[in-house]
Amino acid sequence: MHLFFKDSVTISLLGTMSKEVYEILEIFDALKRHKNTIYLVSTIFLATFLFSYVFIYYDMFQFRYFGDLMYESFKIKVQSFSIENKGPFEIIAIILANNLFVAAFTYIIMFFALINIAVNSYLLAYVFYLTNPLEFILLIGPHGIFEIPALILAATSGLVLSMSIIKKFRKEKHYKDYFKDSLRIFLVSVTLFVVAAFVEVLVTYQIALRIA
Repeated sequence: MHLFFKDSVTISLLGTMSKEVYEILEIFDALKRHKNTIYLVSTIFLATFLFSYVFIYYDMFQFRYFGDLMYESFKIKVQSFSIENKGPFEIIAIILANNLFVAAFTYIIMFFALINIAVNSYLLAYVFYLTNPLEFILLIGPHGIFEIPALILAATSGLVLSMSIIKKFRKEKHYKDYFKDSLRIFLVSVTLFVVAAFVEVLVTYQIALRIA
């Protein structure tokens, strides 16, 4: 009786583990299935960054003027958080809440996530224009290696969600698979945003204090 109970528990645990492993594998498969969409979003991000920097540097098409406006608006938003008066865990909570909002917003707006990607890339190019390369790497690099892929994947999940809706209206069979994939990719994005929030406070913010 005891051995039977023990074997039943073992089988149950293995079944649970198998489901968890399956879900993890499905997340990786979702990224593979939509790699072309990830490449598209990444290309738009990189191309916007490069062209924006050139246009800002040579002050073409009012890119520097709009960069000034966006950067000032961004600084006002950051100052409203009053992070200098808060502890590290409070700052992490603030940044994490902001990151999760960005992820959710980017996912919900679906196809228009490409505009959000372009705007963020443009702002990043303006920051690169304002700072020297070493400062840019030190102040953006540590958390940026997580945050930029997180933003790209959030936009990708939004595009996959829009594909799911289009397929549903066309009465195609696999629209549910696209919807599930959008959630899987979104989950990876959220995970990276969480990591980015911790790195930004525990690493980047400390570097910024020493540089200032």
